[in-house]
Amino acid sequence: MREFTFVIEYDAGTDPIMDVCIEHPSVLAHSLDGFVTGDRFWRIERISGPEPALEAIETVRFDGTSCGESITDHDCEAARYHDVLERDEGELVLYTYLEDITRCESIHTLAGKHLPSGLVFETRREGSRHHWRVLMRSDANVGVLYDEIGARLRDGLTFRMGHLRDADGWRRDAFATLSMPDEQRTALEAAVAGGYYETPRETTLDAIADDLSIPRSTLSYRLRRAEATLARRFVGEGGDRWLR
Repeated sequence: MREFTFVIEYDAGTDPIMDVCIEHPSVLAHSLDGFVTGDRFWRIERISGPEPALEAIETVRFDGTSCGESITDHDCEAARYHDVLERDEGELVLYTYLEDITRCESIHTLAGKHLPSGLVFETRREGSRHHWRVLMRSDANVGVLYDEIGARLRDGLTFRMGHLRDADGWRRDAFATLSMPDEQRTALEAAVAGGYYETPRETTLDAIADDLSIPRSTLSYRLRRAEATLARRFVGEGGDRWLR
């Protein structure tokens, strides 16, 4: 298998789903997409983030008038089916199926037009960026796909090349979006960035707490809760749930 990776960056106001991600930087959405034929595809998407963001994304997905796939000025015409597979505090899993797709210029349809059948897409949405990894049996015509994506992007979207190489394995943790409250995630990110988990430590809890303008005891509590979440996810607490 070969893999082709790239990023599409969105300006605010150019896509309703990406607007939610831009407004809520802690949102993280991973998807696994399968392109069945030229006129149909499916997606399973796991999204973590604050409740208002999840509600907004769910609303957009279930809005039959919203495209959410096209990268050009023309919305895709298709029969759309959506379902909620899982809904927990801070986490949402959505199933999407599109069929009878016409007049569509999306990553899926453009890749399906130029690349061999059997494509699999892994994606990640975070902030203003939509990261793509396309798994394919052959990279013939990837150059044509690259040129067409760049030529067809609507205003406000920017294409950034990643790499083309042999696939480096299946990313079993691709859907481990790891839901945790924003304040715990912020504390953990600050501790990692400051070198708190290095050996020897490069900062202290007092210094991190000062940077975040919170009491040391509050920071310590948030880090313990975040570390507990990481530990439970690592050992697989809660059974062998698919996509975890």
